[in-house]
Amino acid sequence: MLRTGALRYHRSTAGKSAKCAELLGNMRTGITGSSGFIGSYLARWLAASASTSLRLLVRNSARGGPDGAEVCHGDLRSPADCARFVEGLEVIHYLAHENTPVNSDLDQPNDVRANLEPLLNLLRAVERAGARPHIVYFSSGGAVYARKPDRIPYRETDPTSPSCSYGIVKLAAEQYLRLAADRGYLTAAVLRPGNAYGTLLPRHRMQGLIGVALNSVLNGNPVRVFGDQGNVRDYVHLDDICAMVDRVSAPRGTFDIFNVGSGLGHSVAEVLQVIRDCHGRPIELEVNRNQGKWLTDWVVLDIAKARRECGWQPTVALTSGIGAMMSAWHTQASVDPVTSFR
Repeated sequence: MLRTGALRYHRSTAGKSAKCAELLGNMRTGITGSSGFIGSYLARWLAASASTSLRLLVRNSARGGPDGAEVCHGDLRSPADCARFVEGLEVIHYLAHENTPVNSDLDQPNDVRANLEPLLNLLRAVERAGARPHIVYFSSGGAVYARKPDRIPYRETDPTSPSCSYGIVKLAAEQYLRLAADRGYLTAAVLRPGNAYGTLLPRHRMQGLIGVALNSVLNGNPVRVFGDQGNVRDYVHLDDICAMVDRVSAPRGTFDIFNVGSGLGHSVAEVLQVIRDCHGRPIELEVNRNQGKWLTDWVVLDIAKARRECGWQPTVALTSGIGAMMSAWHTQASVDPVTSFR
């Protein structure tokens, strides 16, 4: 059951002195979707920064946040909650999203209600607050572009023609942000990330091949694979994504779009082979070719604009990134086997 109504605030200060909390810097930053895969990683990244005062909007009242973050329990479907959340914020990182490219078409009306209405509620709250914050919106580098038979990496200016509801909703959200920026009540930077990885993910997830596959392999379970193993994607580590967020957290203009990837393509089969090599033994697969068969077969992102305009460069190679994830799991398992992520 989604909870709406008044937000309840608390600030987690465990592990930080009151003096340290007072010295949190000038940038008042908010995150929606901080309980998600990328959002939780970004929240920890920003909470560690002395230049950011962090506020999280969290639906589940049982969830908290990283040390030093202000946690606001509320729901983007509530206009009142949105109004209280945006108050005083200078930067808002918007990562809240339900569904994935694989399952978004199962109930398209619900996909729109679950993902566009919350954003529009927040934009209305921003307009009414009149503070003109900067919004960093996490779109999709893999689901918004048109199919590309020439196999030339996608530029931000290339045609868009999503092949699933997930991509359509992401693209619509970009346009609502552009409209709001044109009308002068915010500035916005849209990030179109490739396939993010960097932490283990629950086995039931329908998105996040590397994190899900590694979790399955390390816990002795088969790896679920959707669609064609020849499908190529651009995999980008969470550390590199967060580094790009740092570069776009201050407005560079009214509205802009940046691809965030490695600039390289790897097929599902190649990724699975890297996992096998790092694991040092065979892995078992459960292949479902029908689920996700409509998804595009090739996405590689041109990241020249991010390099040129933001001075950003990805630093984590796929093999080293996967190897580091495995090493971290083995280290944790040796210290506390009970907490190994299942």
